[in-house]
Amino acid sequence: MSKIRKLKVGNIELNNNLLLAPMAGISDLPMRLLSKEGGAGLVYTEMVSAKALVYGDEKTKKLFMIHKDERPVAVQIFGADAYSMGEAAKIISGSGADIIDINLGCPVRKIAKAGAGAKLLANEALTADIMETVVKNADIPVTVKIRIGLLPGQNIAPEIIKIAGETGIKMAAVHARPASQGHSGEPDIEAFAAACADAKIPVIANGGIIDENSAEKFLNVQNCSGLMIGRGAIGNYSIFKRLESYFNKGIALEAPSRHEKIEWLKKHAFLSVRHYGEKKGYVLLRKVFHYYVKDMANAAKARDMFNKIAKTEDFEKVLKCVYDNV
Repeated sequence: MSKIRKLKVGNIELNNNLLLAPMAGISDLPMRLLSKEGGAGLVYTEMVSAKALVYGDEKTKKLFMIHKDERPVAVQIFGADAYSMGEAAKIISGSGADIIDINLGCPVRKIAKAGAGAKLLANEALTADIMETVVKNADIPVTVKIRIGLLPGQNIAPEIIKIAGETGIKMAAVHARPASQGHSGEPDIEAFAAACADAKIPVIANGGIIDENSAEKFLNVQNCSGLMIGRGAIGNYSIFKRLESYFNKGIALEAPSRHEKIEWLKKHAFLSVRHYGEKKGYVLLRKVFHYYVKDMANAAKARDMFNKIAKTEDFEKVLKCVYDNV
């Protein structure tokens, strides 16, 4: 079984091989800072539109504002043509980012309709052209995040990883579910193993990793180079340190208590308000608030209250509701 260890991505050396996944609308700067505090070796921004970057969209630029405390950090880009992806790589290379990641796994219909994300897996020639162009235009390491396929029973990952290595990509993260499955259902460990088997670049496991048991299934795969955790890390940021303790020292640390989750929530709210301002900070937190209070008594009431707040004094009332029922 693989252990948690240092990992090198091109010329970037990570403290460990535990990564925070890129999540649209979720893995923003506040969450990346929390994940770093929780022990992540590398964090990824939410996906950034290459075309919007090329057009100079200011909102898009703000998606990858980088803080010194989150480095090393990877900026993920998506797009359906090699030119805009290459130009975006030039922009990001000069932004302070450490790594550029190409999105070849997003299953969202809007992204697929534009021919980007997981949809690119159906066009190996275009995918190869995009990877080669991004690598050529970047002066920092380039990685890819892919799915095993578009539909159940497919496993395109081995061939895409082969092409990636040939074009100069330094690492591939494989979400071990088909795009049609989204984020539900069990990951296909056999398909992931096939993706790792002959890989000439590090291959990182992704999909359904929420604890030591789910992590171990992937780490038992020969040539698995590390783990990428997405939704399993929300409100559970110490998962990175817990996995390192369990697999390297044999010590199983306790998962965060309800009180600890609320402390993470308070810290998340502080960072969100500091980064976005009071109103927007609380509005954006609505996407993840339920992760902090699920399984708690009165969770539904707390969610309803939180979805109506826009200032800190109202947040304090929500906290009181939660604390009264922990």
